[in-house]
Amino acid sequence: MDMLQLGNGGLSYDEAKSHFTAWALMKSPLLIGTNLSAITPDILGILTNKEILAINQDSVVGESISPFRWGINPDWTSNSSFPAQYYSGPSENGTVFMLLNTLDEPADMLFSLTESPWIRAGRQYSVRDLWTHTDNGTAVRNFTASAVPAHGVVALLLKDAGNEPNGTSPPCAVTSNCASENGTSVA
Repeated sequence: MDMLQLGNGGLSYDEAKSHFTAWALMKSPLLIGTNLSAITPDILGILTNKEILAINQDSVVGESISPFRWGINPDWTSNSSFPAQYYSGPSENGTVFMLLNTLDEPADMLFSLTESPWIRAGRQYSVRDLWTHTDNGTAVRNFTASAVPAHGVVALLLKDAGNEPNGTSPPCAVTSNCASENGTSVA
């Protein structure tokens, strides 16, 4: 992608975070196109987020995040009015996710982990929020980001944390695909 527009006006704080996150996680060159002598502390904070920068600069060169769910349609197909909202990709330290709220109001954003081609079924994942710089527990099969601001973003790093806990039900991540050893449906 082209030059970053942070600090040039026209973007809310949440839009600026979304803009920077998309550029960084898509492994675009981070060309800053603003007057650095007049930069605000908020914009400087966005541009110097070490965890986001680490993904842009990690050794998995050229491996950009890519959409795994398009638009806001119920069947997640492309919608020219709303771009993809759910992205993931590999990094040297785990799987990166970007959840982009394209709506004009806050929204809960949820997905099944195995929708991402970088996630293995039957595993649980530790969750690191790259904007709040917090470890947010362990995700098993699903993840929900609550009240993502309008035009806002959530950036996550998920790391494999071992097998799913014993007794997780149903016994497989995609209920419609559950089958016992003899091939009969479990669901």
